[in-house]
Amino acid sequence: MGRGASARWRTWALFCAGLLGLGCDSGAELTPCAPDCEGAACAACVSTLPEEQLRSAQSCDQLPAQGRCLGPRVLERCEGGVVHREDCGADTACVETPEVACVAGAACVDGVSRCSEAGAWEVCTNSQWVARACDAGCEPAAGRGFCGGPGPTLSGTVRYARRFPDAAFRGWTAEVDLVPARGFLIVSFQGGALLDSQVTDGAGRFTLKVPASLREDDRIVVYAVGQGRDGAVAYAVADPGLPGEQRVATVPGDTARIWSWAHPTREVWEQPVFTLTEAEGSGAAAVFDSLGTAWRRMRERFGGRDGLPVVAWLGFGTTWSCGACFARWPVTAVGRKWDAQVWLPGDSDAAWWSDAMVMHELGHWVMASRGAPPDEGGPHYVGVPTFPGQAWSEGWATWFSTDARRSPRYYDRQGGTMFWVDLSARASSVSAWARPHAEDGLLQAMDENEVAAILYRTATSTPSSQPLYDALSAPAMNRAPWARGYTRHTWSRDAKGALSGVVDTGKPSPCLADFLDAMVCQGFPRARVDAATEPATAFPYPSHEPLCP
Repeated sequence: MGRGASARWRTWALFCAGLLGLGCDSGAELTPCAPDCEGAACAACVSTLPEEQLRSAQSCDQLPAQGRCLGPRVLERCEGGVVHREDCGADTACVETPEVACVAGAACVDGVSRCSEAGAWEVCTNSQWVARACDAGCEPAAGRGFCGGPGPTLSGTVRYARRFPDAAFRGWTAEVDLVPARGFLIVSFQGGALLDSQVTDGAGRFTLKVPASLREDDRIVVYAVGQGRDGAVAYAVADPGLPGEQRVATVPGDTARIWSWAHPTREVWEQPVFTLTEAEGSGAAAVFDSLGTAWRRMRERFGGRDGLPVVAWLGFGTTWSCGACFARWPVTAVGRKWDAQVWLPGDSDAAWWSDAMVMHELGHWVMASRGAPPDEGGPHYVGVPTFPGQAWSEGWATWFSTDARRSPRYYDRQGGTMFWVDLSARASSVSAWARPHAEDGLLQAMDENEVAAILYRTATSTPSSQPLYDALSAPAMNRAPWARGYTRHTWSRDAKGALSGVVDTGKPSPCLADFLDAMVCQGFPRARVDAATEPATAFPYPSHEPLCP
C-alpha cells in the first residue's frame, strides 16, 4: 500500500515486471552448517534438514483418532464426521503429546534454546521445541540452554521504547512504553572477534558467553535481523543511508547499514537491561518486531516454509516516491542479496509506530511469497472503489495485517492526520463505506477495504483462518489464466481521485472472485461465504457455482 497526504492512499505497480535490469549478483555463497551449529551462530550456513511440507486433511478418514497439529498454531480434529480446525491463542502452541491440544507456554521464538525438565537440550524450530543431540549434557541459563558448560556468561533483557495510538486514535501516545525486544539477534564480541550469539526470547531475555576478563572494547550488539529455516539471515530492517526524498528504484550504497545497537559489555554487566531508546532509533526496532511477527505467521500458516528474503528500509528523514510500499525487487545491499523490499517513510508522521501499516506491506510480501500478486497498481484512495486486481491485492494485505495482529482495526498516520478503518464494523474515520452492488457483477470496481471486510468476515466465521492461507497457495490461484477472466489495467488519477489514461493490458490477473472459488472448491462452507459477500445485494459471488479446476 502506498501512502499520501490526508489519509489518501496510493500504490504503484511495484512487482516483478521491468526489474531484470537492476543487475543484482547472486550474493555470497553459503556454507554448510557445522554439526553443533546453534541458533543465530548459524547466520552464514545452509541446513541440510529436509523441507517440511504442510499437512492437509481432506476427510476425517485421514485424521488420527485424537486429531493432530497442522503446524504450531492450528489444531485439527474430527467432530461429527467433519474436519474441524481451530487456531491456537497468541501465547499457545499446538502439541500432540500426551494429547492434541493448544498448550500455554509451548510457543517459542525460533533459534532460542533451553534445557527441558528432563535435562534434554531443545532448540525452538518452527515455533515449537525440538530436542537436539547433546552428549555433553544441557546447562540451563536465563533465556537459554547450552550444550555443555559455556564458561563465563552474562544474562540480561533487551527492551525498546515505542509509542502506540492514543485511546481516541487521533495521534501517538505522549509517553513511550518499554516492551520486550523479541526475536532480535544479539551478539557478544571480544574485541573485534565474535564470541557468541543467540536470539532473544519472547520476553527479550538473553544469555551470552563473555570473556573471563572484560576489556573496554568488548561489546554486546543487538541487530534487527532474523534467520530463515536454513540458518542464514533472511529478514532485516536497514537504514538506506539516503536522506531526503528518494525514488524506490534507488539502490542503497555503501553507507546503508542494518539497524543495530551496541553497548560495552562491562556496562551491560553492571546494568543487564539493554534499552533501545527512541533517540537511538527504537522506531526501527518496532518495525523489526512487526517483521518478525509476519515471518513467524508465514511459517506457521505455510507448513514451516520461509517467505522471500526481505529487507525493510527505514531511514529517519528519508521518504519514498511511493509513500510506503512493497515490491518483489531483488537487491544486493548490506552484505546480502534480498529477493524483496519494503520501503517505509521516515517523516514527521512517525508511521513506523503503526504495526498495522507495516503488517499491511508485509501482507503483500506474503502474497508474493506464497501466492500470485495481480501486478495491478496505481493511485488509490480511502473509500474510493478501484480495479478488481488492485482491490484484491490491497484487501488481502489489510486483512493479513488484522489477522496477524488479531485486531479488526487498521490505522495509520499521514500528512499529520491519523485515521482508522474497522473491518468488523465496516466503518472508517475518514469516509463513508463503499459497498459493491450486485447488479454490477463480479468484476466491478471495489473498495479495497470492502475486500478486506469480506475476508475478515469469512475468516472469523470459523475457529481458524487457515482456509484463507490454503486458498492463497492453491494451484488454481497460482496459475494463469485465472478462471474469472480478469485482465489487469494501468491508469492514473488526478488530485480529486478522478480516473484518466485507463489501459486494459489484456494480461491475466487474479481477483477476489478467483480467491473465493479456491476457497469453496477446497470445501469451505458456501453459506459462510454468502454471509460475508451478501450476494443478493452487495458482491454477487455465486457460491453455488464455483469455477473449480
